[in-house]
Amino acid sequence: MDLIRDVADWLSTGWGDRLGLFFPLVVTGVLGLYLLWLVIGYLRVSQVGIAERRSGEQVATLPRSPEGEPSAPPAGVPYCAVDGLQYPAGARFCTVCEGDLALGCTNCGATLRSGDGACYRCGTRTGAGDTSLLS
Repeated sequence: MDLIRDVADWLSTGWGDRLGLFFPLVVTGVLGLYLLWLVIGYLRVSQVGIAERRSGEQVATLPRSPEGEPSAPPAGVPYCAVDGLQYPAGARFCTVCEGDLALGCTNCGATLRSGDGACYRCGTRTGAGDTSLLS
């Protein structure tokens, strides 16, 4: 019976102290989540190697139509539709926006991710896993 009375007393008194502790705990929790978000973002970028590699082939800007829209690159060439950049064969991520690159199927013209090994529509191999394209 004393336990019930003690719990009831604890719940009914001292709310000012608990509210005074609530704000610093919330700030600490939000700050901790923000720092976790920064660390995970850094690890993601460092693990996938988004930094632009200096190779013989450079990133090129897609030609633009008279309306200002980027035109479609040749089939089988990775490109970023958001930034209008064309990348060398084997590239998987845009160095500007960090998004996946798109790739047009050489057989049917379907739009694929540049990391896909084969076209989802016709099954044509894209060469994404083939390292002979990189040399």
